Amino acid sequence: MTARIANITFHAEDPTALATFWAAVMGYPAPTGWPEEEVAELKAAGMTDEEIAERAEAWDQNPEHQRFYFTRYNHVRRQRNRMHIDISPSGERHASREELEVERDRLVALGATEEKTLTGSWGPFEEFAIMMRDPEGNEFCLQ
Repeated sequence: MTARIANITFHAEDPTALATFWAAVMGYPAPTGWPEEEVAELKAAGMTDEEIAERAEAWDQNPEHQRFYFTRYNHVRRQRNRMHIDISPSGERHASREELEVERDRLVALGATEEKTLTGSWGPFEEFAIMMRDPEGNEFCLQ
């Protein structure tokens, strides 16, 4: 047996808003909340609407695509998260600088911010990436 990534989970101040942002980034349908039957089960178990709203997801229900999961986190973060995700506008090949710049502009229009452009080389390979932050400040790279 081997492991696989079940979710990419974000601690969020506003789970629904952050799920909506990442759904748009990934081309997933906009989140519409949890299925009615699931909400009924959660309420039957004693959960309130506020507790149910503390979680959200961005996913297109395709098991081959990554699911993003968001949960409200009200604690002070003690240190920075030591990992981030890299995304690309092209799934099958290395994206050009022009494609990355167009995607950067699209993500900024959705609410992301650009931190800096990263350039360099890794041996004979040119490296070009755009470091960004989502609306709640989580780092990610566009490459």
